Amino acid sequence: MSIAFGDFRTIPITEDGRKILNQLVTKNIFNDMRHGWQLGAALGISTGEVHKTGSRGTFQNVNSLDPEGIFAAIMVGLYPEIDPKDRRDKLVDHAEWGIREIQRKEKNGTLDFETLGK
Repeated sequence: MSIAFGDFRTIPITEDGRKILNQLVTKNIFNDMRHGWQLGAALGISTGEVHKTGSRGTFQNVNSLDPEGIFAAIMVGLYPEIDPKDRRDKLVDHAEWGIREIQRKEKNGTLDFETLGK
């Protein structure tokens, strides 16, 4: 894990991101915020989209969000030349975009997990 994200042990999130995830859990779109964040990160990575606006506070432990190290491996593969902090921040940027996209699709009635990200 230290290769991917250095000594960072937590993943940050914006307050808006936290609110969006909480709303998606309340609507039973996800069982918990962790699952929503993981899908948001995967969606942001797969589309190459990022959201960089807003100050961020601590969200969850890296090992809780990426227990198998899949996001770490993907981020090292995609961004081998950037330093660990920037790599972690880039992952968070992808997740922030993805959770907003999931919310947007849920609000307009087009959220379809079978086609999400295509």
